[in-house]
Amino acid sequence: MDTLTAEKVRNQVFKLTFFNEGYRIDDVDSLLDRIESLAAWETHHPENVTVTSDMLVPSQLPVARFRETYKKDSVDAFIEEAREALEFYENYRYH
Repeated sequence: MDTLTAEKVRNQVFKLTFFNEGYRIDDVDSLLDRIESLAAWETHHPENVTVTSDMLVPSQLPVARFRETYKKDSVDAFIEEAREALEFYENYRYH
């Protein structure tokens, strides 16, 4: 697996669903904005990080049904990838 970067976060696209339960688009997009703080690690400025690995818990995202939402499985997989990337930076980089 390639290392997750801020650029990949900016370009992330999730599958949509309408009838099935999914994560609300605005909430996921807001979380992506925070995850994009990976750029702070990439530019050696961890003091500018706005989210940590322990803050990334998919089950904390609000769910909705019968409206356009992001499919839960693709968002959950991405959040796990982001959590692992952040955990790597927190534990092994610049210490």
